[in-house]
Amino acid sequence: MPQVGFREHPSAALEYWFFKVNAGPIALIVDWIERRRRGDHVLRVSVHSPYKREVLFDELPSWMPGENFMTTERCAGHAGEVSWDLTIDVVGEPVMPDIFPAGLLKVPDLATYGWPLATFTGWIRHGPEHVALTAVPGSITQYWGRRLATEWWWVSAHQFDRGDTALEGTVLRSRVWGTPVRVPLAYFFVSQEGKAEFIVTPPGSVRVEGTPEEFRVDIRRRHREVLTLLCAGREYGDFGDGIVNTLVGDMEVREGDRVLARATGTAGLERRSPNAEQH
Repeated sequence: MPQVGFREHPSAALEYWFFKVNAGPIALIVDWIERRRRGDHVLRVSVHSPYKREVLFDELPSWMPGENFMTTERCAGHAGEVSWDLTIDVVGEPVMPDIFPAGLLKVPDLATYGWPLATFTGWIRHGPEHVALTAVPGSITQYWGRRLATEWWWVSAHQFDRGDTALEGTVLRSRVWGTPVRVPLAYFFVSQEGKAEFIVTPPGSVRVEGTPEEFRVDIRRRHREVLTLLCAGREYGDFGDGIVNTLVGDMEVREGDRVLARATGTAGLERRSPNAEQH
């Protein structure tokens, strides 16, 4: 593993650090976005709560100034009527998806690294809403590279009807060495009954059908039954760059014909359209 905690990649044209957590009535995802060719330092905050649903963008004076920051141990910040102060405990080993030698040769547009399972303790406020967190599961991720992938589906859920279940993954298409040639890639983290499975799939092993409002993901695994995700989204917010995201979707996880777990109103679902403008 090339790194332990998150670290900045100053030579990368684009870099994102983000955390995601659903905590009772409030669901929050926060991105720190660095677009170095433009000199942009952006804080993007997406929140669902009884107060309202909103996506906020804030131009920061620099990359992670003192009042708005994130590490692998703590994150704190504010934008508009949203504020948070959370300690982070990562669970298990970090993951850095790669199909050798693609990462070594820097074939895809982006590299990604993080913990698909972490716990958060502290507080989140949104207008009059306030929630205290004690070891609430979520995830932390960073990615960096030349540009965003041309398209993707992202799924993330940590609050299932079976409390020992967590799932996070991405199906994407990336340019090869920045050329118009595109290659499909996919990776998934699944944790249940104290056992974690990390799936990195070659092209053709994952199929996604549907729209952000209702879609299906079929993941074919060697010597095992197909893992199927049935997802339904609502209250999507516009993230820009052709990206829509919700943290209050539904997800049913099946292995063959057997239902493993269901997340109702607590699934993170995201889609980037293949027709989006590239940055």
